Amino acid sequence: MTKARKKAATTNSSAPPPSPSPSISHAAAVDNDNQHDHNDKRSRGQLKWKLARSLSLAKRVLRAISSPGATMAAVALVASASLFMSNDDGNDGDEEQRLQLQQSTSMLLRIGTGYLCIARPLSSTLAVVCCDESGPMTRIIAFSFLMSIICNQFPKWLSAFVACGALFAFGLASRQLALTQSATKISTVGGDSNRSHDNNPGRHGLLRSAWSRLGLKERASLGGLAVVVSLLVENFIIWVVSATYKPGIDGSYEPLQDNGRTVLEGLTVRVFDVKEPWMAGRALQRLRNTLNVQWALVSSLGASFVCLELQLGQQRRRHGHQRQRQTFQQRTLAGLAFRATMTLAAARVVRTVSFALTVLPSQVKNCYRSHFPIPPAEWGAWLMVGFLPNTRGGCNDLILSGHATVTSTLACAFTSVANDGTFSTAVWTLVALDYAIEAYQGLHYSVDMWLGCIVTCLLWQLTKPLEFVEDNIEEQQRREETTAVMQPDENNVEREDFAMMKKQPAVPPSPPLDATTVCVYALPATLAFLVLTAAEAYINFFLVGFSAWACIIFARFGVTSLLQHILLCELCFGLGCYL
Repeated sequence: MTKARKKAATTNSSAPPPSPSPSISHAAAVDNDNQHDHNDKRSRGQLKWKLARSLSLAKRVLRAISSPGATMAAVALVASASLFMSNDDGNDGDEEQRLQLQQSTSMLLRIGTGYLCIARPLSSTLAVVCCDESGPMTRIIAFSFLMSIICNQFPKWLSAFVACGALFAFGLASRQLALTQSATKISTVGGDSNRSHDNNPGRHGLLRSAWSRLGLKERASLGGLAVVVSLLVENFIIWVVSATYKPGIDGSYEPLQDNGRTVLEGLTVRVFDVKEPWMAGRALQRLRNTLNVQWALVSSLGASFVCLELQLGQQRRRHGHQRQRQTFQQRTLAGLAFRATMTLAAARVVRTVSFALTVLPSQVKNCYRSHFPIPPAEWGAWLMVGFLPNTRGGCNDLILSGHATVTSTLACAFTSVANDGTFSTAVWTLVALDYAIEAYQGLHYSVDMWLGCIVTCLLWQLTKPLEFVEDNIEEQQRREETTAVMQPDENNVEREDFAMMKKQPAVPPSPPLDATTVCVYALPATLAFLVLTAAEAYINFFLVGFSAWACIIFARFGVTSLLQHILLCELCFGLGCYL
């Protein structure tokens, strides 16, 4: 009996433990999955928290770098270093000690001026990009400005390829939007504007009546043609002035005294710690090539065009003079383009008249021999030389500076769209640095850069009314009074609107995005790329060809997306070569 009990106990002890039930195993698996999900969410939350903290720290650093306190400290550093240098010039102490003091003060001066002229503008622009309070349009334009400076470190052909590729993509993207806006204009605005101006065509004259019928896109197209004509005429007058200035041909001229350049040379000697001003020429040219401010301006203008075409801009409010009505008008690509082109065309006309009236001697020795041939005896050959492009500039086309007129127009255009004081200050600081380097190099007198910037900015303010197509206030009031007295029937008005819409040309249907359409839009961008990289010597012929192409499309189809694409490509390679 006892053995049987022991055997049973042994058998029971050697039996395997009972397996858990399926419900318990499923619950354990669910708990493990929940634990893993919780750990993943916790790790992702920690990563987001770390990124947010790093971004907040970077914003604080940018605000500290671009703060007014840091700016005042840099100004004080530059002032103190200049004071030490001026006191050290009259000190006849130990030569070694004097050299060490001069090197240290030059380093302090270099740090201060580098911060004020380069570091602070770039950090301020980056702060605008990272700032949540800035609007999307401002951040896009500022980001484009910075990215252009970064892309300038790559080869020229790559930058040109990126720019022309962006133009090609934008042309395809804005194809349907341009047709929609044309249809809206014909169905809503066209009839009313035609009625307001066609009732009395003889009052303002035929020319003014025809001009009043044009929309902003038509006017912008004419503005682009005005720029092309002004550039071609200026190109010819440059040859005329240079070929008729005998001291320039003989090389017997003496440059004028330029006090601005003298100051810049003295500052350069102190900052770079060199004995002669020309020793810092290569360093300044490398700095100018690194920043390449002019291409950054072109890129920012393109970004502002994209923002306005996609209707990311804010509306401008204008209060009516009668009944205190409020009307809203939004800035458009066509309005900005028309204002910019007319500003640039007017500035180039002022420049052409200025250097044609008074010839200033060049600061570059033997300038004529490096730019022009000996004047031919035959008039035909003499005229043909004037049509050759002077993309490197002439010798006596000094006042006003053509470079300053173009860059100032670009800066005025996109900074007005960005509408941010910090970003505008940063842009104009870099533009002023570019002007100072050009005046230091002797390519222009300092007064040329100064007047080119000031005159262009004043012209930009004068052309402000051109950005919007508005009826005269008196005509608007008279039309409202006439409408209130007559009180026409709504059905008659609707029939009249329908009749006017039937008289308008039909909007062409949107072409399908097939291989033919892609090739048509790729052709202007490809030609612009070839001009920028390999055919710069024939830019004038391409300008004439693109202008004729645009005129044919405008005459047959009116303002279309393809016409806008052609004009933007012409603007791209024109600015790229003449800048």
